[in-house]
Order: sequence, then structure tokens, then C-alpha cells
Amino acid sequence: MTTVELFILAIMQGLTEFLPISSSAHLILPSAVFGWQDQGQALDVALHVGTLLAVVLYYRKEVGTMAVAWFGTIGIGPEKNNKTSFDGQLAWWILLASIP
Repeated sequence: MTTVELFILAIMQGLTEFLPISSSAHLILPSAVFGWQDQGQALDVALHVGTLLAVVLYYRKEVGTMAVAWFGTIGIGPEKNNKTSFDGQLAWWILLASIP
């Protein structure tokens, strides 16, 4: 794939990731429409990881707060034994919801 094609796919991934439709399908669509070669699953995964890193970077303060509070709920860190922390409970719920 050319750099332009990769750039277009990356922009498409970023713009469609938060829509309630498959962003993976949007990565296949340009290849089918423009006759590009299939980019393969490795590039799809790389684009999804890039999206994940962008979201975590954007919410780094909130993620850091929840991480510290989560460690506090298991007795590690500066907030030891703080079982009732909202951020700690939210972190547990996010971890549990991520299992499926």
C-alpha cells in the first residue's frame, strides 16, 4: 500500500471509530471501491491500537486517577484500603465490562 492509502485508512478509522457502526467495515470499503490491495489484519489491528492509544492519551488524567484509585481498592498505593472510592469502583466496572 502507498503512504497516501495508509493515511486515508488511518483518517477513516479515526473518524468512524466512535460511530455505532463497524469501523472495521470502513477499512475494507476503500479497498473494494478504489481497487486497492487488501491491507490485511495486521494493519487493521495497528489502526485500532492507534485509536485506543489516542483515546487513552486524551483521557490520561481520568485514566490515571482511576488507576490510582483501583490500586487503592486492592490495598496498594497511596489510597490503601479505600474500597468506597467512586473512581476505584468505576475502574472495577470498566475492567469487568471489558472481559466479554
